[in-house]
Amino acid sequence: MTEIAQRTGEPRLKEIFNLGVKAPNVEAEKDFFAAFNPDRTFIMDRSNSPSGPMQVPAVEIGGVKFFFFSTLAYDGELAEPHPGGISHVSFMVDDLDELVANLSQQGIEPFRGPYEVDVGDLGRRKVVFYRSPNGTILEPQELLE
Repeated sequence: MTEIAQRTGEPRLKEIFNLGVKAPNVEAEKDFFAAFNPDRTFIMDRSNSPSGPMQVPAVEIGGVKFFFFSTLAYDGELAEPHPGGISHVSFMVDDLDELVANLSQQGIEPFRGPYEVDVGDLGRRKVVFYRSPNGTILEPQELLE
């Protein structure tokens, strides 16, 4: 196995915060995940987010939150809307602006954001979305409060 050394002093992704899951029936999807005896099931309250009121069903398993969406905020910015299943992976970062600047210097630009969202008791966050050459969507986010 080849290891790549961490570049000291550069911003980096930390722990996974959540996996976004797109499903036509979010309640059925949540119930399926809940059958696996999760740590908890809850509703993420996005009523204070700029995208408007939204209650998002969620399940937490092994410390990772799964958020279930029937549509994705960025579907209109993709060549074709995401078909369903795991839509993106979200990682925490210490300083989102620093990460965005560092990636920009490497020629990597976001397709959405950065912007702020309020996810209720999970806190106010700054988020940005990137899409890899293979189509994987990463959402780095910084906790603001």
